[in-house]
Amino acid sequence: MEPEILYRFRFLSDLTPGPEGLPLFLLTDILEGDPPRYRTRLALYDGTLRFLTQEESRKPRYQAPYVYFLRRVGEGQELFRLDLRGGEAERLTETAGVLDYALGPQGQVAFLALKEAPRPGTPRVFEGWPFKFDGKGLLPEGQVALYLLKDGEKRLLLSRYPAPKEMVFAPEGLYLVMPEDLKAQREGRDTLFLLEEGGLRKVYGGVGPIQALEWSPEGLFFLGHAFERGGGTEARLYHLQEGRARVLLEGSLGNSINSDLRFGAHPQGPRWGEDGVYLVRTEAGEARLCRVGLDGRAEALPAGGSVLAFAKTEKGLFLLTEDFTRPARLEGPLGTLDPNEGLALPEPLYTAWESPRGHVVPGFVLLPEGEGPHPLILYIHGGPHTAFGRAPMLELALFQKAGYAVAFANPRGSTGYGQDYALLEGAWGERDEEDLLGFLDHVLARFPLDPERVGVAGGSYGGYMVNWLTARHPHRFRAAVTDRSICNWFSFFGASDIGPRFTFLELFATPWEAPEVLWEKSPLRLAHQVKTPTLVVHAEQDHRCPIDQGEAWYTALLHLGVKTRFFRVPEEGHELSRSGRPDRRVARLRAYLDWWRENL
Repeated sequence: MEPEILYRFRFLSDLTPGPEGLPLFLLTDILEGDPPRYRTRLALYDGTLRFLTQEESRKPRYQAPYVYFLRRVGEGQELFRLDLRGGEAERLTETAGVLDYALGPQGQVAFLALKEAPRPGTPRVFEGWPFKFDGKGLLPEGQVALYLLKDGEKRLLLSRYPAPKEMVFAPEGLYLVMPEDLKAQREGRDTLFLLEEGGLRKVYGGVGPIQALEWSPEGLFFLGHAFERGGGTEARLYHLQEGRARVLLEGSLGNSINSDLRFGAHPQGPRWGEDGVYLVRTEAGEARLCRVGLDGRAEALPAGGSVLAFAKTEKGLFLLTEDFTRPARLEGPLGTLDPNEGLALPEPLYTAWESPRGHVVPGFVLLPEGEGPHPLILYIHGGPHTAFGRAPMLELALFQKAGYAVAFANPRGSTGYGQDYALLEGAWGERDEEDLLGFLDHVLARFPLDPERVGVAGGSYGGYMVNWLTARHPHRFRAAVTDRSICNWFSFFGASDIGPRFTFLELFATPWEAPEVLWEKSPLRLAHQVKTPTLVVHAEQDHRCPIDQGEAWYTALLHLGVKTRFFRVPEEGHELSRSGRPDRRVARLRAYLDWWRENL
């Protein structure tokens, strides 16, 4: 198995109810060329795969007799619809770029669009924060408006800053999620508003993020919380009825399991289904579909793997499920569509370390062929509030096929094991280090592995931990790869698209109130202790963990005489490993394998 196997995979996404109760979705494959590119087509499944478009489509929604979707036109996106009774796709909007849309009950469409596209090369002026976002670049501050399209006529509904982020139609009007003012936007506090004939009315919120609106005859459902436990605060499912919001369910809501074999969006609820509200919840390394009654009782429904998305129609329940060995396939009453039949990744062994503190650290091991002892790579997930589990990781499979064992665990800070386990409470590099090294020792003792040939790798938060561990334990690892990492909390605070809020929620510190905390938790402070040969991987347009983090770590190691190499990728952001241009993803995987061969 070589990195180029990526080109053979196909990806399902954006599952939603379609005509006659059929599942409507997107299928993405990779067209080889110079350069290779993704091709995303709109499709139905009725026992056989039926393509509705051959050109790019995004965010499909069905309302008889039309399928609506977004498609790139020039530098932006526009709204299209396809009449399933026949004909070509019809362009509905002429804007500087449509950002999102919602369908109304009488054929009307509300959509968010740019009032004016930024002119390349001209200065930009900002007065709020965030002013940029990973994958989007600089944000169009003050240039987003809400419009209504009905019978071919466009009408301005709302023009304000901060602008709406999400919306859903209801009989009483249009529900909108947006920060109440610039201070609330900086602090990540959303408010739910109702736009009705009399104007804009505040309904609920102002304490934390709000997302995933779903209207039903029983009222409005949404997800939210108030950051009560810092960055590891788990989500709540709210039910809003007659102006009162009550909590139906708390937990790790959504699929938070890591994978590098997904493409597109994967709606995970809540969605109303007459017998309750449906949503995905991550529990112990598996994403399960739950049905929640109005009394708050939750029932996990059976599925053939971790649930990545779902759609409930009059024909039944359709699921996109994934597993260790395969990306998403479609399951439902009409049979199974597996676009990757014949492609299989290895399944890891489950193992767990029992900490002397009383908790259990679950994890997995991939062993290569042969008796061993095998060289080992400790791989650390990002987040930190995500998890490893029943989802495919091509990267780890490639390491195993190249002759390396791979150990990957869910230390404290990971999701799916309860609220208390998901918390680090400022103890980055403490609780997690203890769990990771305890799990590593457990794996070395239990499996046929070479303790003298241990590597360590990870991305984002995982990259931070690579920097931290190689600095704190300079002789523990033979080789390291640090990917889109953090090494300096001071520069991260101002340069990251989530810097101020994330830093405070995770470390409870700011540069002016507790500078000693930020420096104490910065691996750059300990760079002089690193001895491990280190490959630094970073994308130049990464706004989540900006490129200066990789540059600073590489420069420090180079000047300290540590063997190091800098693999930097142009025109890509934080999602390079998951949705970057295919040839760049392949080159990144090749760089990893070359580094392990040279140093491990």
